[in-house]
Amino acid sequence: MARFFRSLPKLVSVMLALVAAAPVMAQEQFNPIGLWEPDNKESRYEFTYCGDNGDRLCAELVWIQEDKKDARNTKYLNTYMFSNARHIRLNQWQGTVTLEGFNIGGTVTQTNNNTIRLEACALFVICENIRLKRVQ
Repeated sequence: MARFFRSLPKLVSVMLALVAAAPVMAQEQFNPIGLWEPDNKESRYEFTYCGDNGDRLCAELVWIQEDKKDARNTKYLNTYMFSNARHIRLNQWQGTVTLEGFNIGGTVTQTNNNTIRLEACALFVICENIRLKRVQ
């Protein structure tokens, strides 16, 4: 019985560590691969793994709503709008975003299995925040 009481503080320490780690352990890795569209539903992007080792995330503009097509945006059809993104933490990638022909740094965060948030800023002044929903 005395041995039990001597090891009780260790047991309590282990249990507290497990309880503290529970929120981290409960996080889920989501799958970003698939077809996504922004809230305005004017375009669609195909997210795939890319790069020499297939460990980077890319998003290619694959569709533009017919009545929204013009010379300015159709030149980006079938090109990567988000590329070479490295996995930086659970459900988050950082890479290059192409907006209006400019390459700027951006972050993709998948908040659940059907929602992605893209954030990109140029010179910390001009920022774009886009929410995408899974199409398939």
